[in-house]
Amino acid sequence: MGKSKDLSDFDKGQIVMARRLGQSISQTAGLVGCSRCAVVSTYKKWIKEGQPVNRRQGHGRPRLIDALAERRVAHLVQSNSKATVAEIAEKFNAGCDQQVSEHTVHRSLLRMGLRRRKPVRVPAQTVVHQQNRLEWAREHENWTTEQWKKVAWSGESQFLLHDVDGQVYVRRLTGEEVAPECTMESGQPGGGSVTLWAIFCWDSLGPCIHVDVTLPRTNFLNSVSDQVHNFMTMVFPDGSGFLQQDNAPCNSTTIGQEWFEEHDKELQMLPWPSNSPDLNLIDHLWDMLETQVQSVEAPPCSLQDLKDMLLTFWCQIPEDTFRGLVESMPQRVRAVLAAEEEPTQD
Repeated sequence: MGKSKDLSDFDKGQIVMARRLGQSISQTAGLVGCSRCAVVSTYKKWIKEGQPVNRRQGHGRPRLIDALAERRVAHLVQSNSKATVAEIAEKFNAGCDQQVSEHTVHRSLLRMGLRRRKPVRVPAQTVVHQQNRLEWAREHENWTTEQWKKVAWSGESQFLLHDVDGQVYVRRLTGEEVAPECTMESGQPGGGSVTLWAIFCWDSLGPCIHVDVTLPRTNFLNSVSDQVHNFMTMVFPDGSGFLQQDNAPCNSTTIGQEWFEEHDKELQMLPWPSNSPDLNLIDHLWDMLETQVQSVEAPPCSLQDLKDMLLTFWCQIPEDTFRGLVESMPQRVRAVLAAEEEPTQD
């Protein structure tokens, strides 16, 4: 999808909104999956004509929120990313002769790519964390894509059943995860939830299993170690694979360390800098699953429904998606080096 004529109306809307919200041409191209030339031409057309999409003349009712009105919506979201649809609609209608419904505003937000998402929890980084990140990036600066293909990425994530959990939500475009207005300090989630653990690499999606958080962590480690062992021996039978996992307490227990020492001939651990969710590729897959759950017309009614839905969505992740993440690692490492002490964008 390299030419502007190949872009869908939604893609063109994404380009306009990303550029309006301050994204660079390269960042916008990466977001939509098109060339930089397509970004430039689409945005220029919008500036000149005020309409980036191709609407068939004489067919259908004109949108109540057109390209000009979308600029107002974007400004409202940018000024308060935590605003609800009702609040955005109220401010949008203030002083306007023609009133629009909350449903119309909601449809426009979705069309513009401004979905309701949980703010990313950005761990506090000390000077030591920052130095470790930079040192790690320098050590892996010259790693090629072929070397990153030898890494298996693993981790766990918690998914809430309902939005009514005492949390604050924000509207953001993909790529704005670590923007100050779209983040919050790590805290405690509330309400019923499902916890999953999964593993993947460039070659294949690995297993995704449900974690019973009520059981002792030793049970969790035993279950995960079996999955890791089977996956690594299947994908890297010659023992050339690296296993990436974050530095969560459960992964650094004595039991966990002993298990990895026993299997050091079958797999190698990839040294990992603490507090670096921007580099952990599996977090991006978790975010995608959560977005899919929020987008379904019939949301899950029970924890079992939520678990089944998440496991189904995991199995349906396109190959291009997880392979593209792995292939982006050289660029992510360079971003850490360029940002130095600051968190990097997705």
